Amino acid sequence: MKYPRTPESRNLEFFILLKIMLGKESNIPKRLLHKCNAVEDGKFSHMKYLEGIDETLILYYILVVNIENISSVIYEPSHIWQNNKTLEYSCVFKMPTECMVNIEVKTMRCDPFEKETDLKINNIKDGSILIKKLVNDDIGYEKLLCEHQDAVELKNSTYYSAFNRNIKKIVEKFDGEKNIQCRMINIGFICIHFSTSIEEFYTYMFHKEKGIYKKLQWGNLDALVLFVLDARNDILLQNIYEMGYVATMLRNDTEINRKFMEIMRLDNFVLLGDKVVKSVYDEAQKGAKLYRILKRDGFLNILPYDSTEQGIEDYVNYLKSDSVRYK
Repeated sequence: MKYPRTPESRNLEFFILLKIMLGKESNIPKRLLHKCNAVEDGKFSHMKYLEGIDETLILYYILVVNIENISSVIYEPSHIWQNNKTLEYSCVFKMPTECMVNIEVKTMRCDPFEKETDLKINNIKDGSILIKKLVNDDIGYEKLLCEHQDAVELKNSTYYSAFNRNIKKIVEKFDGEKNIQCRMINIGFICIHFSTSIEEFYTYMFHKEKGIYKKLQWGNLDALVLFVLDARNDILLQNIYEMGYVATMLRNDTEINRKFMEIMRLDNFVLLGDKVVKSVYDEAQKGAKLYRILKRDGFLNILPYDSTEQGIEDYVNYLKSDSVRYK
């Protein structure tokens, strides 16, 4: 593979380093790698592959900067809660204080080229405009549609319901009473692939009329994290942290929880307690959005509608290079 120009090549390094960090006696990397074989009904499933990769990346992201703080990792624990449900893993921290961080991971594949019959890779042109309704009954959508009558409507690529279902599944994993009496932090991750933007999930969550947050029952879930990779990533995954691609909703906002979020690089907060960060809330009120197609020099992507030509050229040059971006 043409490392480091492909994300898959970097994933191999993550597995190797995870094995080194966990030690030769640990079978966790092997079990995660087995998940990435992604065989379903005798066939390769890309969704299953992404699920395996996401579970690996989240563990790696936390462990690589906390190797001295974590005493052990428990893989697929089913004994923590009195609910007969199995989590992805639990990281047992010894510093800054003893704490069991329980983690559940969900994967969302949000590729509009897969969902939309009117959006074909062979026919779409560079600069084509896309329009997407994020919440039902949005009056701004019709206005945008009138202003951009040549825009391709993304009718089947709204993920409000799927996002809501995944959140509920995460909450259910932490239902019930604890079997283990120790300090715990319960975190759910939703890993997003091929979406038009991370900001659309802010709308699904925090829209003042339709937002999931208004009715969400958090239960024992302390934090929910959105996790998005870039086209290329550094060995510590520090670039996605600095770019704001790891966005945390810390519902149980305590001093010790904030401290643990900080050391795990989960402190790009979009929600603290019941308060939404103003810039995120303002962005979330956009119930419909426009996007622009990038299709040049062998690259295909979906960009914000207001992307400038200079910005697009800079992005294409980044894709052509071997560099990692941090802003």
